[in-house]
Amino acid sequence: MRIVRFFEDWVVILSFVMIVIVTFVNVLSRYIFKASLAFSEEITINLLVVLTMMGAVVGIRLGAHLGFTYLVENAKGQVRKVLLFTGTALIVAFLAVLLIWGGEMTIAQAIRGRATPSLGIPQWLFTLSIPLAGLLGIIRSLQALRTALHEDTSAEAVVERLASEAAPTIDSSEFSSDAKGGRK
Repeated sequence: MRIVRFFEDWVVILSFVMIVIVTFVNVLSRYIFKASLAFSEEITINLLVVLTMMGAVVGIRLGAHLGFTYLVENAKGQVRKVLLFTGTALIVAFLAVLLIWGGEMTIAQAIRGRATPSLGIPQWLFTLSIPLAGLLGIIRSLQALRTALHEDTSAEAVVERLASEAAPTIDSSEFSSDAKGGRK
């Protein structure tokens, strides 16, 4: 799953970077040359769809989506399990719709040869993010369910986990001295 995590993170990063670059160049073009780049809106909108879909998957993986967790966090035993399974089933059902209908839309665009108006890029390349996010979201939701069943999901524990993923701690043994007096 490390490769999938790498893929998810870099799709989000690269799509965001491309949106920023294209938008910045378009703004400079408008102010310096008094002309807007026709393709910039097309690229920005399509990359925003990719960013949104894959960002949602990363949010599922990190447990960072907003939710009504009060009941789940305060429920005990079987009631908590029922709430977790119900919530996950609803999320998976929604993501399955994205997977199926997004897949149908992607295939239809590929078969028809639909391309973006300005640059002529095959539209299905951007639309592919919808079923892909559905599939990865289902996987991440099931992983989150497994984690929630076995770990503390209180707000404090989630914040601690997110903080540890965002800023890894440095082990004190990394700074202990060896015979030369330097770092290991």
